[in-house]
Amino acid sequence: MKKYFYILCSLFLLASCGSDHYPPAENGLVASQYFVDACLKGDFKRAEFYILPDTANQQQLGKLKAAYYKKSSDQRVEYRSANIIIERDSAVNANAEIITYKNSYDKIEHTLEAINSDSSWKIDLKHMNNSKI
Repeated sequence: MKKYFYILCSLFLLASCGSDHYPPAENGLVASQYFVDACLKGDFKRAEFYILPDTANQQQLGKLKAAYYKKSSDQRVEYRSANIIIERDSAVNANAEIITYKNSYDKIEHTLEAINSDSSWKIDLKHMNNSKI
């Protein structure tokens, strides 16, 4: 009987580990960190969770994904281990923030816009200044 209990517990843990539930971002800075971290690690399913759900954002995310996978495997390893460096976090109004950041690998400055949408902050890629994360 114990054997079946352990098997059931193991199956439950495996099923819960595969969950696509990500924590909501409580502000624009956190949304941008979650999004950029997911992109740097090549986790575009998680990155998609943190963007506004519209066609233009989906297309822009597709471009980011394609650019990521055109990089060499060595470059992708470097991006996965890179740190996010926040340069500026500016509030546009109560529902929008502009975040300027770099990563520790390529040190290129990027700008994102975070929008408070339905009590959760999301990234609007239509206003991104650079097509590379």
